[in-house]
Amino acid sequence: MIKQPFDDTHITLTGCVLSRHLSSVDAELLSEKFALSDPWLTLGISATPLKHYFLREDSHLYRYAVRVDNDLAGIICLRYPWLRGPYIELLGLIDSYRGQGIGTQLLNWAEAEARHQSSNLWLATSSFNHTALQFYQRHGFQQIATIEGLVHPNYDELLLRKRLV
Repeated sequence: MIKQPFDDTHITLTGCVLSRHLSSVDAELLSEKFALSDPWLTLGISATPLKHYFLREDSHLYRYAVRVDNDLAGIICLRYPWLRGPYIELLGLIDSYRGQGIGTQLLNWAEAEARHQSSNLWLATSSFNHTALQFYQRHGFQQIATIEGLVHPNYDELLLRKRLV
């Protein structure tokens, strides 16, 4: 039997633990923290729609709370199936957990999971989010397209792909 990607409910990585259980308290904390930082701040996305996104029912969206020493550090949300490979809808870390290699661990895990069924891993980032774009490019993602005004009429989103072959 072929393993389905993103099927596990609890994953231990180097430096962090992923859990498919995201409580309303976790969603509230993440949405409040993220709404005060980019890209959400620049895009004008407040805590309320972020919390709704974290908690709404969606059978093809795999949400994993990211914990470091039992403290909530962030979240990774992946859409599968999606076109020609899984799509990372959101990878976000609370500011105090950035720059510690956690994002790299999350991308490596998502790539390993995606390899079970696909030769591509996708994501999008806002054109003004240069830090995120550089991070993804360092990890082998290449820009495929620019989508004008997808999230906000004044900003473009950049569609990125990593080939897994």
